[in-house]
Amino acid sequence: MNVLSALLKLLILAVAAAPDSHTRHPDAVEVFDCDFSRPWDVNYDDWPDKWQRVFGPGLPKFVPIAIQADATAPSGRCLAVKVNGGGAHVQTPFAAVSANFSYEVESRLRVTGLKYARAQIRLEFCDEDKNVLQTAEGPWLRSTHGWFNAHIGPINPTQANIALARVALVVEPGSRTDLHGEVAVDQIWMGRLPKMTVTTNSPFNVYTNKDEIEVTCALSGILDSDPEILFELLDATSQQLQKDRLQLEGKLIDERRSKASELIKSSENQRAAYAGSTTWRPPIRKDGFYKVRVTMQTAEGRVKQDVITIALAPPLDRPPKGEFGWSLAGDDIPMDFSNLSKLLPRVAINWVKLPVWYSPKDSERGDEFVILAERLSAEDIEVVGVVDRPPADSELAKVLSPEAMIADILSVDSSGWLPLLDPVLTRLSLRVRWWQLGGDYDTSLASRANLESDMLKLREKLFRFGQEVNVGLGWTWNHGMSVQTPASWQFQQLSAAPALTGVELGSYLDLPKREGMRRWVLVEPLPKSTYDLETRARDLVEQMLAGKIHGADAIFVSKPFDDERGLMTDRGAPGELLLPWRTTASLLSAAKYLGTIQLPERSHNRLFQSPTGEVVMVVWSDQPVKEVIHLGDDVKVLDVWGREHKPAEQENRQVIEVEPLPRFVVGVNPQIARWRTAAKFGTKHVPSVFGESHPNKLFIHNTFSQGVGGTVELVAPEGWQISPTRIDFKLSANETISRPFDVSLPFDASSGRATVRADFVVEAYRQYRFSVFRDLNVGDGEIQLETNTRLEDDGSLVVEQRMVNHGDKLVDFKCLLYAPGRRTQRTQVFRLGNNPDVKLYRFPDGAQLLGSEFWLRAQEVDGARVLNHRFMVQQ
Repeated sequence: MNVLSALLKLLILAVAAAPDSHTRHPDAVEVFDCDFSRPWDVNYDDWPDKWQRVFGPGLPKFVPIAIQADATAPSGRCLAVKVNGGGAHVQTPFAAVSANFSYEVESRLRVTGLKYARAQIRLEFCDEDKNVLQTAEGPWLRSTHGWFNAHIGPINPTQANIALARVALVVEPGSRTDLHGEVAVDQIWMGRLPKMTVTTNSPFNVYTNKDEIEVTCALSGILDSDPEILFELLDATSQQLQKDRLQLEGKLIDERRSKASELIKSSENQRAAYAGSTTWRPPIRKDGFYKVRVTMQTAEGRVKQDVITIALAPPLDRPPKGEFGWSLAGDDIPMDFSNLSKLLPRVAINWVKLPVWYSPKDSERGDEFVILAERLSAEDIEVVGVVDRPPADSELAKVLSPEAMIADILSVDSSGWLPLLDPVLTRLSLRVRWWQLGGDYDTSLASRANLESDMLKLREKLFRFGQEVNVGLGWTWNHGMSVQTPASWQFQQLSAAPALTGVELGSYLDLPKREGMRRWVLVEPLPKSTYDLETRARDLVEQMLAGKIHGADAIFVSKPFDDERGLMTDRGAPGELLLPWRTTASLLSAAKYLGTIQLPERSHNRLFQSPTGEVVMVVWSDQPVKEVIHLGDDVKVLDVWGREHKPAEQENRQVIEVEPLPRFVVGVNPQIARWRTAAKFGTKHVPSVFGESHPNKLFIHNTFSQGVGGTVELVAPEGWQISPTRIDFKLSANETISRPFDVSLPFDASSGRATVRADFVVEAYRQYRFSVFRDLNVGDGEIQLETNTRLEDDGSLVVEQRMVNHGDKLVDFKCLLYAPGRRTQRTQVFRLGNNPDVKLYRFPDGAQLLGSEFWLRAQEVDGARVLNHRFMVQQ
């Protein structure tokens, strides 16, 4: 029993000490490995040999750091930091590295007893002179449950002169002091891996010509001289469209060795490695968003993989003035200004916000801003200078908290911030006419008690040389304001938390606005980790439509370079939503909202007219349908990816396939579109009184620029009688007329909405034939009748009838319910008023009636009204 107990204890210790690490790459070559075992402390001073400790502010000498025994560590020893009032920073010896390889770090941390401090592992790449050129960080940890595997990488060195690398353990003190707690590390391993870089011949992977697309895979540090490279072309949903395999012919890497004397040298690090590259032209045949997946496979089956995104965008015109823009305020811009100036004109924007508060010491940055502003101005893109955070190297930045807002910064004596801003304003204000104080979500200035006078004083300080500029600030939607008094600023960047939907955005924009105030809104895409691509694309278009329809003066997408919510990735490649944004902005920028028309299948739609007169219809539906209607002579349909096709036709009518994801119909005839929006009936209700004629009128407005004549034939539902069915008309340019007609209803006419088609023949420059669809509601709108059905536990079908009288007079109704193959059931409603009246009908063996059509007829007692209501039985 004692032997069994001892074995069990050993097993528990072995499990506790097992590294919590992922499987290492089979081509990984060890560069550095420290487990704090006795060979790492040859002089028995409880300090790992050749390690360095950094002292400074927040890193006091009194914080104990030493190797100590630990039964749960693989070697039985670990390096422990006793956090008793300060932080710590310790560094491994340098190891020789090269930009020809990727590197990763595996380490095990245990953090206990901390409340405010936190710890992390860092990988630092340096040049021969030990200057840090690149840093990669592991996760910050404040508490762990036992040992935690803190993994970094693989990381590609980004500069050719990187020659050394080391790993650092950093314990950062918090806002308050921890007097107790421990941070321990029991193993640090660094290895080199094959470096695979997948690039294109574009700095941002946005193309307008499919024949120009090239993808290059460059490999270095591989142990196989001729690995196989698999290229796969994927669509937006990651479905494979094409694949090709290419053999790479590698060349032996001749490595220059670092001469640093204190390097940790590894025989494994000297193993021969190869490098090479190959290029592939993906067979992309139509516009859209694509992914290219590149996989390295060696003879042993070793794998390394990368994915890049590509957008093939059709050429679309962009007007010189428009509402759509990108906000780069608070965003990391993953490309230089030269490439940014080439990208922005391709993504259908007329505005861009840039954080411009650079250091006075960095005059080259000012030159770059000037050149960028001039280039964008030549492309009809207006730059908005955002003043939010002072330069990081300034004394002001050092005393400000990370959460400081623009109101906090400008509340400091102006001698602290004005000298920092003056060079920026002097340099840029002749080229930048729009200035925003604070980031997009910084509404701190809006809460100032004396905002009007404060903004006037700020303007005088900032632009005291009389520059003609426009100044704005952040504002929340629910923050009150005077709507009649002119403000001392010119625009408000409106925001909300959480972000608004398209419907909510439209509702807020419909509220009264301040006189002369420009309202700028934010479009905030849904996160891709939570929503599918179709939902995200539809939501984005709906937000953009809401901004256009409801009169936003500028519509910005927030943080476009973001893997989770952006239009581009963190690395500056196209995201899934770039093309939906581009297509919508290109077609709607500077366009005037015309309204909506009724389509035969009732699809949602919005009409816009561009400054040059072209009309585009945005159309979508809850379920896929086909709309058959004449919209013009040269109609084309674009999806959100910008892909264009000509719709099928039926007798001079287009067949538009409509889906939940919006589509754009271009080439819509402007005169016909406006004619449809203007045509209407004098009254939308037809009294539910049968056997009598009910008068109505048809209003017609001439939208052509000349006089027209023609006819219109009214086509009603079967059994209805309209007199006259054909109406002649003549109209001068911009004239509106009304023509009378009568409607008679059949005995069994259903109550509720019914569609009447008006077939027009218009003689103008030429003859036009098109139809207009309008609803007439059977009933006067006073009596509301609804039904719902359900199956009871005993198998019977229950039909619930609910009636409400919205009129002033109490009424009675006799009700008959007709069910196929069953006896007619009767009930009576007495003194129906504004309160709902509910009646129940029961049918045995209700399952037999599922899917059947029922007919409920309610006839007014001592009155002429009859309501016919047909419905399908559902469970």
